[in-house]
Amino acid sequence: MRTILKTFILAAALSLAACENGAYDTGDGALSAMRADFVEAHTDAEARMVSVETDGGERLPLTSPVAVAWMDRPDTTYRALLYYDKVADAGGSPAARPVTLKQVLVPRVVSAAALKGGTKTDPVTFVSSWTGANGKYLNLELLVKVGQVDGGYGSQTIGIVCDSIVATPGDSRRRVHLSLYHDQNNVPEYYSTEAYVSIPVAGLPVSPAEGDEVIIRLNTYGGIITRTFEF
Repeated sequence: MRTILKTFILAAALSLAACENGAYDTGDGALSAMRADFVEAHTDAEARMVSVETDGGERLPLTSPVAVAWMDRPDTTYRALLYYDKVADAGGSPAARPVTLKQVLVPRVVSAAALKGGTKTDPVTFVSSWTGANGKYLNLELLVKVGQVDGGYGSQTIGIVCDSIVATPGDSRRRVHLSLYHDQNNVPEYYSTEAYVSIPVAGLPVSPAEGDEVIIRLNTYGGIITRTFEF
């Protein structure tokens, strides 16, 4: 099961202040304000983060490469929430000087039939949902309970399960019904921490067309809720 669902250890956002490059002077202009964007982060041949592309479609090189523990594959794209200063490089082109980075989980959508133990639905706290500006991801912001055990935070498993695809009689609309898979895995529930989930639209069991809907079912501490993404 752990080969098709995303197992993770929730931790605080990684501070990248140490990667600041003194050769860049942001001043007090429009480029100097810190920003936060959901991005696709790209690594180089040495598995260092070297550039990002925001959901708004802006491509920015980093002022200097950054090694990130969970970005451990060379020449790979990762999903992240990046806080950064937008600065001008030596040539006057926009660049990103990263400040804080938080991993965004990108689970593969799997069929309910593929889960021998069924869909685990330990509760989470729902915060928000939205479609990325470029239409590539369906995003969830959650709060997940964590607590230290044996000197660490333990691991939990999160994923997205496809329960059914329903066609509306009389037209071509389809509704894709998904569930949030969450296995608390006996991790103590002492306090809440943010967890971001991005579902790739390209990884859905059908390619959404105009009028289609993707409906996600979540078990929260307040009961079952659904969130609908319309195309």
